[in-house]
Amino acid sequence: MQSLIAFASDFGLEDTWVGVCHAIILRACPMAQVVDLGHQIPPFDIRKAAAMAASGVYQLPDAIHLIVVDPGVGGGRRDLCIITKQGTRLVGPDNGVLLPAAWRAGGVAEAFALDAVKVDHRGPLPTFHARDVLAPAAAALACGVEPSSLGTPVDADDLVPAPFGRYVVDGVYVRGEVLEADRFGSLRFNIPVEDIDGLGLRVPTLEVGLGHNNLTVPFLRTFSDVMEGDPVALVDSSGWLTLSVNMGNAMDRYGVQPGTHVNVRALT
Repeated sequence: MQSLIAFASDFGLEDTWVGVCHAIILRACPMAQVVDLGHQIPPFDIRKAAAMAASGVYQLPDAIHLIVVDPGVGGGRRDLCIITKQGTRLVGPDNGVLLPAAWRAGGVAEAFALDAVKVDHRGPLPTFHARDVLAPAAAALACGVEPSSLGTPVDADDLVPAPFGRYVVDGVYVRGEVLEADRFGSLRFNIPVEDIDGLGLRVPTLEVGLGHNNLTVPFLRTFSDVMEGDPVALVDSSGWLTLSVNMGNAMDRYGVQPGTHVNVRALT
């Protein structure tokens, strides 16, 4: 039984919200261990949250992932528990935020719409399902409760779509998009490391079309494999194909934002 809960949100750290969710989990399941993946996601930014959740699942596939970025809280959208084909359990709102994480763990095997009464006998406050539904559900899973006892089955095809799509192969090109920029301005693409070999992209040099930029960049292990100020393609710690600038900021240099289309091909 996995009692580690990886928690991410757009709550920030100025208010009581994160701490209260920790307390609710630990009160319900004292054996649970909660780690904070990050709570500085920009408010309401489902794209950033989905990318963070997918990165978290790549690094901690055995954890229960609690992801709360929920601009529709209390407005009729569902609360979910998703079980992936690799067994990872995801808890969060039905707004697409969980689906990229599910992709990275084999896809959706089962999904359940959480029943607030089954999770906690008290009715949830409309503005704080994180405390009143989602955190208690994660705690129940950590203490061994079966997901099927927390709600009703939902067809995976009926879930709200993810905030970004998956890459597609078009001839010699892999066409995707910029998922996000990290703190240092490195640009993560929606091309996961587990697919790079099969796509034929593990070669010394890549062509990267990025907005109005058409770049030829080396595909290397780490930032310092190129000179300071030079671009490099690499697999970052979150397991995405990434464009970085050694000791620089790729987002600023190339003038792109999350959602920008990317075309990648191997150069031989």
